[in-house]
Amino acid sequence: MDQEAVAPLFDRLPEGIFRPLGVANSRHYWDVLSRVMSTLWGDDGRAPGEEVSKTVVVRVIESCIVANDPWDGELQTPVGVLSHMIFKTLSEAGWFSVRRRGLVDMVTVKPRIGMLFTILNEFARQEPEYIGGQVRSILLNLRSVTEDSSDPNACSAYQTAAKQARQCMAHIINTGCRVQDLMDGLVELESARDFVHGFFTDFVERVYIADYSELRTRNHPLQYRGQIIEKTYALQDDEASRERLVSWYVEHIGKGDRERGEAAYRRDTHQLLRLNNIEDHLARLDEEINIANQRALALIEYKLRAPKHLDKLISRACAALAGMEEGHPALPGDAGGVHWSALALAKPRRPSREQVATAVEAIELSDEELAMEWLRRRMVENRKVTAVQLANYVARMLDDKQRVDSDALEVGSINDLCCYQRLLLIASRDDAPLQLRRHDPVMQMLRGIRVRFEDERMTNNDYMTHRRFVVEREGV
Repeated sequence: MDQEAVAPLFDRLPEGIFRPLGVANSRHYWDVLSRVMSTLWGDDGRAPGEEVSKTVVVRVIESCIVANDPWDGELQTPVGVLSHMIFKTLSEAGWFSVRRRGLVDMVTVKPRIGMLFTILNEFARQEPEYIGGQVRSILLNLRSVTEDSSDPNACSAYQTAAKQARQCMAHIINTGCRVQDLMDGLVELESARDFVHGFFTDFVERVYIADYSELRTRNHPLQYRGQIIEKTYALQDDEASRERLVSWYVEHIGKGDRERGEAAYRRDTHQLLRLNNIEDHLARLDEEINIANQRALALIEYKLRAPKHLDKLISRACAALAGMEEGHPALPGDAGGVHWSALALAKPRRPSREQVATAVEAIELSDEELAMEWLRRRMVENRKVTAVQLANYVARMLDDKQRVDSDALEVGSINDLCCYQRLLLIASRDDAPLQLRRHDPVMQMLRGIRVRFEDERMTNNDYMTHRRFVVEREGV
């Protein structure tokens, strides 16, 4: 087994440190330990390593016992004896260190034990982190590595960016797991009231609104993903930048061991490149959210429509009504003695009348009507100007020439005349600002061709009189 992968936990802590937290009264031990640490070695008290007399510690434990419920199996034990037993258990486990100072026993908490308690306390109180904003921090850290190439300490920002990338991925995955755990717990609730309260409090407020919406809107991790991946590959492919980062990892992480330093650099690079697959994790998170919503709606609908012993309730109501006299306040008003008759029941539902669709009458057209319809269609088709028809007309008129003016344009059909009019329309819009021309669908019909008016000269042909325009290939 790789010893580097195994943290030397019990080389730094007593082996029995977790024994009080693994017994039947573990919650009580943790409660007492938290109160003692908060009272004597908290933020406003002593620092770990400072001593206090054993009498003071035992007195604090006594106050905790008096303020809380009796311990399991210790109901007949006096408070003073029980407090000394608890102190002895915590001391033997290693949470408290006892030293004799003359005639007085002094108690302290070692700094390492204080650090362990702080970590456990923070873990117990930790809420889901809003780490979507860290995606921008990842990008800024990578930029600092690139821009501050002369500063050797700037390489530490690469390690920080990798940690933030790992936290971002973990947050997305953890949110999906939290959704599953919450829904599994809510499904076991029997009361519809408890289910609805838990769904809107635990799921909607704490997960969907607090975490999910924040992740999918303002701090969406996809917004800077491309830049992060690009800069990571750039630092990896550039020999000078890569050697600078590897040298920093060898010095600070590997402690002079190049193999360990390069392994740490590759591991952090892999964490940054994992953001390239973050869309798959977001898709799975979306699926978990949708499944949770569907399960919740189905369960709410079921709990609201379930019979819930309605037959028993109706039987009880009928038995109670049987012994009541007419005019009793519990009976319906103005019942008139017919509250047991069919007159008080709801009217039966009448089936809706089936709607019969009106048959479509087939009409046969005469030859003359068919001919007129064909002529109308041909008239519409001949007057329709598409981009392909206009391009073919211009290509036929240019005939390998670079430009042609409106005097030389030929009109041999109705469609040619319509294309001619469309060229005149394009020429009239050539003087418009560039921004308007770029988004004008009429101007986009001809690619690589410019149509513009030529000075104040006029064109007078058999069909119309207008300002002369020129059709020319762009670049001439």
